[in-house]
Amino acid sequence: MSHPANSAERPCQCLRTKNPYGTTPQNAEAWLPGVATSSTYWCLRTMGPAGPDDHFVHLSRCVEGRACYEKGEDSIS
Repeated sequence: MSHPANSAERPCQCLRTKNPYGTTPQNAEAWLPGVATSSTYWCLRTMGPAGPDDHFVHLSRCVEGRACYEKGEDSIS
């Protein structure tokens, strides 16, 4: 899987991380470049470090193709 920051892929809308740019993928273009390798992620559906498929959540793993992936709505410009 490619890294969303380096491609057109957007993370699952249920993926969250705590960082200075916010916690929502709706503004992913703003916060993806600033995500540190030490960021902690959680899933809104499970409220834990694993998704509904029992696999760990991470920016590189919560992409289209994963069984529990939820595509976010495109932002209105």
